[in-house]
This record gives sequence, structure tokens and C-alpha cells, in this order.
Amino acid sequence: MNKTLKRVVISSAFATGLLITTPQVADAALGDQTLRKGMTDPDVKDLQDALKKKGFFNYDQSTGYYGTITNEAVRKFQKEHNLQVDGIAGPQTLNKLLELMDGEVAPPTSSNTNTQSSSPTQSASSSLANYSSLIRQGQSGKHVEQLQKILKEQGYFRTDVTGYFGRVTEAAVRDFQRDMNIKVDGIVGPQTIGKLLNENKTEVKEPEYKPSLPQETSKLDTSKVYRVGSTGQAVTELQSQLRSVGVFNQDPTGYYGEITATSVRSFQRLHNLKVDGIAGPQTLSKLKEVSTNKNNNSNSNASNGNNSSSNSSAFVTNVVADAATLIGVPYVWGGTTTNGFDCSGFVQYVFNKQGVSIPRTVALQWNAGKSVSEPAVGDIVFFDTTGGPSHNGIYIGNNQFVHSGSSTGVTIANLNNNYWSQRYLGAKRLH
Repeated sequence: MNKTLKRVVISSAFATGLLITTPQVADAALGDQTLRKGMTDPDVKDLQDALKKKGFFNYDQSTGYYGTITNEAVRKFQKEHNLQVDGIAGPQTLNKLLELMDGEVAPPTSSNTNTQSSSPTQSASSSLANYSSLIRQGQSGKHVEQLQKILKEQGYFRTDVTGYFGRVTEAAVRDFQRDMNIKVDGIVGPQTIGKLLNENKTEVKEPEYKPSLPQETSKLDTSKVYRVGSTGQAVTELQSQLRSVGVFNQDPTGYYGEITATSVRSFQRLHNLKVDGIAGPQTLSKLKEVSTNKNNNSNSNASNGNNSSSNSSAFVTNVVADAATLIGVPYVWGGTTTNGFDCSGFVQYVFNKQGVSIPRTVALQWNAGKSVSEPAVGDIVFFDTTGGPSHNGIYIGNNQFVHSGSSTGVTIANLNNNYWSQRYLGAKRLH
């Protein structure tokens, strides 16, 4: 099939809402995430099935792709039920649709036909800390909303907080349980709640030391292992480096507590390392590679050449850190803000935050960049998805890049993935 024919097929798919081959997001359940045009997801198929039963989706089959027909069906549904007419299936639209289905699809509660919450969960006493029952898929309410917020703060839940426990929430719980080395079942019981609240407790700073532990006075050694309970100058340096890459948000204390362990896990997850919260040789080597201690960047005695090198290193580090903080922001065609990005809008936003002005579109960014044979951290990788440079992202090392995909929003992808490797055009340096 030649490129022209391919474009015709793809254009037809977008026009009708047919499923096309794109990287897909993880499974979810209707009501568990906001759905919008451009997404490919099992939730979309559930949405289409529900709209079809109510007479709004008239295509002959449910496809799982949120195209023009699905968008129009949602708009008609919203208009008829006096909802905001935007074609986006958010919590208000989905709750109304689930309410009208009245059992025709699984309601968002396992013990109550009320789609808003299980009976005890709407009261003021429904905080997660005081919740004594198991929390599992199918439930909804304030306790689920609080669960999602905590998981989101820890980087496990990367979509809108809905208060409904669906497949996305269950997957986030499983990831958290796996990282905590507790039973992985996707069900939130006392052990999981205890770990969650301990991870999320508010602390101004970690304890300076534990008297029962010996003080470590040596500098950070990439051949050693640091974990919860470690203390001393080495931990101070570790925290300083974690802070420079944007994952440790307080002053270094020299004590390796749960906050430091959480920061290490965030760094490990970003760089595709084993996520265990332990700073061992592999984690420390990668941290040393990508970090720039900001306390050392202001050395006024450095030469111009060294300043230039430090500034470049700091720029790369900060770009990666800024990109990481935007993971989970939804895709919006033409989007250039944290409310939603398209691919080039995301790249431009991140570079602008570091004071580097680059063109707006993928094609202009491609033309403006300096070609490099192999991408380095902070370079832009480009892809041909429709003919010529038409998609891009920020390279973060280990063959990975951060980008805003139409079906995923801002996420991390791998250059070796079959979809991306077949469409890879090359890398450009814009800094």
C-alpha cells in the first residue's frame, strides 16, 4: 500500500470513528476516566455501546475509537440532557449516562444501585484513614476520590480524579502494591491504606537522624547502597541531586526517610529502573548522569567554558524534570497549556519554561533544529505519522522519550516500540 493510499485510509478512519492502529492506553472502565476525541480505549467502546442503546450512536458497530461520529453522539446526548455541550465525555456526562442505563451497564457501585456512591461514602467521616471496609473495583464515592488523589500525588494515577474505582484505578493500586512489596491484588485493604497514608503524610522535613544508627560521613558513593535509615553527608548529596532533577521538594536533611524513598522511586520510574526506593549502584549512576547539583551551578569562579557546560547540563536536567511533571496532562489538538497539549505544543511549553524559544509546529521545529546522529538527553525526536515530520517528543535517555500522544496524553514511550521505530525520522537539537 503506498503512502497516498495509507493517508486516505487513515483519513477515512478519523472521519467515521473506525479503529486505527495506534499505541493504546491501559484498560479502564466506563466512568473511570474522561474520554475525548482521538482516544482509542476499551472505555470508548463501552461509551459507544451505552450511547447506542440510548439511540445517540448510530454507527453499525462499536469501534473503541473516539472519532467524529462518537463526538457528535456525545454532543447530542449532552444537549438533550442540558449538560455542557463540548463533545467530551467527562464525569458529569458519564454519570448521567450511567444513571440512565439503569443496570444495562455495570453501575459504578457493587452494593448499591445509586451511581453516585456506596452508602457510607458520602458522609464527612469517609476519609481514607477511617475507612474500614475493603475498597475495590466498582465502588465510588469520597473514599475512592481520596484514594485517587493520593495515588496521583505519588505518580501512580495519571488521569482525572473521578471518585469511581475502575480498571485504571485498579491498575494504579497494583503498581503501588508491587512497589511496596505487598500483596498485589488491586484491592485496597488495611495494609495498602497504611502504606498509602505513610507515603503521603505531610512533613515539613524528615528527621535529622536516628540516634540508633551510625552516621555516614563520606560523600555519595555510586558503588554503595542507600536506603531508609541511612544518614550522613552521602544522603545529603543524594537528596540534593534528587532535588536538582525535580523529584525531591524540600531542603536536604541527611536522613533517608520515606519522603526520600518516594523521590527515589519517582526517579527510578522515570528512567525505567527497578522501582524499589533503594538507591543502589544502577540508580546512583543514572542520577549522576542526568543530575546537576544546583548549589554548584552558581560558582562564580568557573570559567566561561565551564559555565557554558554547566548551563547546558542544567538546561537538560531541568527540561527532563519539567517534562516529567507534566505526565498525565491530556492531549488537546492545538493545545499549548497544562489544560492539554498537542505534541509540538508540549515540546514548546517545556523549552519555553527554560527560556528557550522554539517554533510552534512539528515541521518548523524540525527545520529549526540541528541534526544529530544519535539523540542525547534533551534532544527532540521526530516521527513520520502522516507524511513528513508530524510528531515529536523529548528524548530522556534509555531509548525513551516523553511526548503528548493523541490516545495517551503526555506519557513516556520507547523508540524501540514497533509503532515508533517504523516511523522514526531522526533527532534534532534545539538548545
